[in-house]
Amino acid sequence: MSEKVFLTGISGWIAKHTAIELLNQGYEVLGTVRNKILIEQTKETISKYAPIDNLSFVELDLVKDDGWNEAAQGCKYIFHIASPFPIKVSKNRESLLPPAVDGTLRVLNAGINAGVEQIIKTSSIVAMFRKPNRSNPYTFGENDWTDENWIEGVNDYFLSKTKAERAAWELMESKGLKNKLTTICPGGVFGDALDKKGGTSIEYVRQFMAGKFPGAPKFAVLISDVRDIAKAHVACIGNTKVGGRRLIVGKEVKKLVELSQLMADAMPEYAKKLPKKELPNFIVKLISYIDSSAKTMIPDLGIMMQTDPTYAEKLLGFEFKPAKDCMAENAKSVVRLGLV
Repeated sequence: MSEKVFLTGISGWIAKHTAIELLNQGYEVLGTVRNKILIEQTKETISKYAPIDNLSFVELDLVKDDGWNEAAQGCKYIFHIASPFPIKVSKNRESLLPPAVDGTLRVLNAGINAGVEQIIKTSSIVAMFRKPNRSNPYTFGENDWTDENWIEGVNDYFLSKTKAERAAWELMESKGLKNKLTTICPGGVFGDALDKKGGTSIEYVRQFMAGKFPGAPKFAVLISDVRDIAKAHVACIGNTKVGGRRLIVGKEVKKLVELSQLMADAMPEYAKKLPKKELPNFIVKLISYIDSSAKTMIPDLGIMMQTDPTYAEKLLGFEFKPAKDCMAENAKSVVRLGLV
């Protein structure tokens, strides 16, 4: 009989890749959706890459108590991937906390009540690196935490990821179960889009390739391949070495202008539309008054972040994909899906 994994937010990009990885390795997957209307499209996408005989769905809402305890019964592992990702930054920094923090506690408590063996939670490096008065370059690692009290630099999304992960650790430690929890912390997520519902980074890539950016902001990001993130989740199963750890998943830090060049190398026919120069910081700051996504970058403009993810590679037992391969796959999938 297959081991059963309870996977939250299965209609999301990372979660679909993770479900595919699990199903191809013979696991049974119970995926949550917040609305049943998402089931058929999710099933259709996953079925192109993995057998779906062991795939089932349940409708659950992160902001409601109903159904979580019942759904987790009989599951051996929990992958909590669901998390709100806003298209626009809210002026209310706490707007995402109910689904992010309270939702995390609902999922983890359901897992504890069901007696699951492991809980793998998807977090992010945004819960690690955002704090005032950083050096440049700035080095961060798994022991670093974003400063929740930095109002100017920590928006609703950064705050939600930080508080949700802290809440997860605090709950598990209070129950004496810290070593049953592992968090996966990617950077900017790129790679195969799978379908037209890819993540926010897919939209940035689409706009880059469509010639919407005359230049690239002076912004650096850890490049995380979505396939590595999925593989990292599954590699945690039964791996006692990852208990109680925060695993940074991503191979290289690149500037946005470097990402543009990698896409141009992979898809030369789009080279003319891709930005080749960096925008002055003051231009990005002006744009941020009308584009909230640009505002998210402001605290990190001109700062080169550094981190060493090799510890995570060793614990997980595989090497992460280089940025070149990740961005090539990203650009090709955007074209394949007709997004540009």
